[in-house]
Amino acid sequence: MRPEDRYDSLFQYYGWRSGVDWLLLKAQAKAESDFAPRAKSPAGARGLCQFMPATFEEWSVRLKIAIPDPYNPEHSVECQAAYLAWLLDKLGAQAKALASYNWGIGNVIRAIKKMGEEAWKAELPEETQNYLARIETNLSRYRKELS
Repeated sequence: MRPEDRYDSLFQYYGWRSGVDWLLLKAQAKAESDFAPRAKSPAGARGLCQFMPATFEEWSVRLKIAIPDPYNPEHSVECQAAYLAWLLDKLGAQAKALASYNWGIGNVIRAIKKMGEEAWKAELPEETQNYLARIETNLSRYRKELS
């Protein structure tokens, strides 16, 4: 098994449970941490799915995860799937949800209000634009591998 496939069962299960495409979860985790469960960003995001401490705490409480650990791959993927499902429901579009995961939902909503539904992406910082492009590239590759 390739190292990048070792968490597929988690992505599949929590994707199914949350209604989010498991390949999208996998593509996002690849972009977030390159599948390193002990990853920590300079900004303080932690784990496989790179949660900031407050966001991880909020979602682990919502999900009733006993003794949550951001470095536990299962806890990270469970929170990732639930949070992304919530963002997709609130914002209605994959790009908006993923941009919110990276840049913050408040920033995305302000960009939409300022620039409108058609031009909001122009407000995204370069880091978030690159993040969206990496996820799309990863997702296309994973879909191609399955076909």
